[in-house]
Order: sequence, then C-alpha cells, then structure tokens
Amino acid sequence: MVEPEQPSLEVREALLATLAELIARGGVERFVREPVRPGAEMFPDPSARTRYGVAVLARRLALHAGLEREVVIEDRRAGAPPTERKPATRVECVAVTASEARFAIGYLGTDDVVGTIAHEIGVAFAMLHRRDKAGPYRSQEPQVLEPDGQDTERGSIATVFLGLGVVAANAAYQYYSWAGRFNGAYEPLEFQIVRATHVPVSSLAYLLAVQAVVRAPDRKAVAPVGLEPPQRDEVTAWIKALRGRRDELRTRLGIAPDVTATPRPAPAPFEDLEPDEERDQVARRNAFRWRTHRGGVGLIAGTVFGVSVAMFVASRGMIPWVALGGATGGHVLGRRVRVPRCSACASVVLDDAAQCPHCGALLRGDIASLSERLEAEEQLEAESHAPDQHL
Repeated sequence: MVEPEQPSLEVREALLATLAELIARGGVERFVREPVRPGAEMFPDPSARTRYGVAVLARRLALHAGLEREVVIEDRRAGAPPTERKPATRVECVAVTASEARFAIGYLGTDDVVGTIAHEIGVAFAMLHRRDKAGPYRSQEPQVLEPDGQDTERGSIATVFLGLGVVAANAAYQYYSWAGRFNGAYEPLEFQIVRATHVPVSSLAYLLAVQAVVRAPDRKAVAPVGLEPPQRDEVTAWIKALRGRRDELRTRLGIAPDVTATPRPAPAPFEDLEPDEERDQVARRNAFRWRTHRGGVGLIAGTVFGVSVAMFVASRGMIPWVALGGATGGHVLGRRVRVPRCSACASVVLDDAAQCPHCGALLRGDIASLSERLEAEEQLEAESHAPDQHL
C-alpha cells in the first residue's frame, strides 16, 4: 500500500527515535498498555471548567500516565483574546520539582480541555526525562525544572508513550462550526480549527498506528477506541501501510518479542475531592434557551442543490433562477429547523435542557433572539424580588 504523505520519512525516523528513547528511559509497560479513551469510564470524576476542575482532571491524567508528582494549578486567567472567535483553552506546564508538577491556566474555553492538559502532562514527563540526563529527576539537578522548546515537542510525542495518545490526538485537530450573526437574509456558517498540540496531528496519528501495530498480533491491528473521525482515518491509513512490520518496529523501539499488550482497568473515582466553589457559582448564573434555526445552512445547501439540478436538467440561462429557487427553498426549510442554544455561551442544548452542559448556566426560559436577553433577565430579577401574594 502507498504510504500517506505526512509525516515525511525524515520526520518518522525522528519520531521513532524519540519514542525508542522514551521507552528505554521509562520502560515498555506504559507503551504496550491499552491507550486511555475519552469518556466517563476513564474519567469518572466530576468535571467543570474551573480551576479546581482542571486540577482534578490533571490529577487523573497524571495518574493514567504514571507521573508521580503532586499536581498544582496556578490560576493566571486574564480573559479571552479579543481577536479569537472561539478562544482555545490555554493550560501550560510551567515547572516540575522533586514533588510537584505545576500548571498554569491562561484561559478555559469550550474546546477539548482534556486533550489540551494531556499534552502538558507529556511536557512534564519530558522535562523529567531529558536527553542530556542519565535518568529521571536527580538530587543534583536544579530544584525547579522549567520547560524549553525541546520539552514541549517531546512532551506531545510522550503522550503516546504514556497512553494518552488518543485524547492528545483528538485535541490536536478540533473542528467547530456554528451559525454566524444574522445579516438580514440568513445566518452564515462559521467555523474554526483548534490545534492544541506541540506537534502536527499527522505525527501523533503515525505514532498511534505504530503503537497499535506493536501491541496487536501480526496483521490484527486496528485504530484505538475513542479517536475522532479525521484522526481515526489517518491512524487507519498508517496501520494499513505498516502491515507486516510488527517485528521490525519492535526491534526499532527496543521491545522484546515476548512483551505482550495489557488492558487498562477502569479507575475508581477520587474519594478526597473538595467542593468546587467556582463551579457552584457558575451553576447559579442564569441564561436562556436561545431559539435559533438552520436558515443559513439551508440557504447554502439549497443553493448547491439548485445549481446541481440546473446543470443537469435546465439550460445555462436558467441556472441563476433555479439556484435562486433552491436557495430560497433551502432557507425557508432551514428556518423551520429549530436549534436551541445557550444564550451565555452559544452552545447547542437540548429542547428541554435546564442547565447548559458546557458553561453550567441555569436555563430559565426561551428567547427568540439575543436582543431579548436583557429584557428577560430584568423580568426574571423582578419576579425573584416580587413579594409573595396570599389570598
């Protein structure tokens, strides 16, 4: 089979060399263990986009990775960048000591927080296993290790070795789309790609394929569970290209022939969690179900459909009219498809949702447009302060 174009041969050799080095330093057990998959089974603890929620999540990821350090989270949030339509989560590993791994929060968005932190757990591990050191953290090293450029890149590669490759690859390429601002005729479809990674997603896909081939019996490898569709397609393509090279890859990575893959047991929830005051405060915030529609999507789909039909069944002179008819019909039909969104964060919610699953706001009613939000909030406040009427 023809190999995918990315990553290049030179990059693949460098990736395998780094992976072999990590296996030599950290042992093969973590690499042949089943990768962590997204979901409540592997992350059974309460989640929240708060400082404490990040601390719990980072602690869980560190436990999955075997990073034996206490997780410390510093809150350095300064608001979202004004130029970003969908600001990405920013969490960075800032230091590692003999007992702690310290991370700083710059911003918490509505994107893939789990995968973003997974990359930083890899950075912490890379700092403890630098190329110029004989082994993990030694007493003669500086009291505080700070990351450099090599640590960040090796950290993303280390996520695959640590078993965090699936969640890290998912965060390396995130596609988001939403209805834009209504311009009087339709709502244009907007989109954004978020890449929370220090290496390209193609590099992680290649390493995940190598891991799958090494772990599975010869020619039985499949993509690991939990990958998003684009990442799964890339991993699957590389697995097909690597068929029959299991022994070669094991030799290249220094893995003995008798080493077998091991399952990953589901973890038990943490029993020592403290109350999350920030989450409780966010949960008390009020918002509304903003009743949007799919008019913009219908307009685009109708236009494409109209042009396609016109090219096959109508003359060229009729194409503009048929396309216009298709666009109008698509827009009308799209406006009938109601899509409720949270007025606080614009995330899609269920028709009868009482709380937004993304920002935690309480959904106290329905509004037809964002311009009605202020009036609805004033009415809600007036009702909450109105005296009880007893007959």
